[in-house]
Amino acid sequence: MRAADDLYFDIVSQIHMPTWAHGRVALVGDAAHATSFVSGQGSSVALVGAYILAGELATHADHAAAFAAYERTVRPFAEQNQALATSGAAVTIPGTREALDARNAALLNPAELMGAEFSAACTGLVLPDYGHAG
Repeated sequence: MRAADDLYFDIVSQIHMPTWAHGRVALVGDAAHATSFVSGQGSSVALVGAYILAGELATHADHAAAFAAYERTVRPFAEQNQALATSGAAVTIPGTREALDARNAALLNPAELMGAEFSAACTGLVLPDYGHAG
C-alpha cells in the first residue's frame, strides 16, 4: 500500500432522515436517503424519488400533502434498497482476487449475481402514472 501510486479509499455511509421535508423544502436522492454505493442502487432510487416527488407536486394543490404522499410512497422502497448495502458488500467489494474475478464474470447477469433480495428491492415499487397531472 505504501508504494502504490493508485491507492484510493473512502467511507461507506448512508443517510437515514426521520423526515424528508420541512416547510417548503423536500429532500430527494442522496440528501434524503443515500443507499451507499455498496447497494448499487443510489441513482435508481434517486430517479424514482425525483419522479414521484414531481408527480405528487403536480397532483396536489398543497405542497405539504404532496411531500407527505412522496415520502409515504418512496420511503419503503428507499429503505428496502438501503438494506442491500449490508448484504451487497460481498459482491461489490470482493475480498480476494478470486472473488473479484468471479464477480466480474457474473456481472453479465446482475440480478442473478445479487440474488433475490436485490431483485426484490429493484422491483419493490410500481411507478404511479402521473400522465393525468399538469
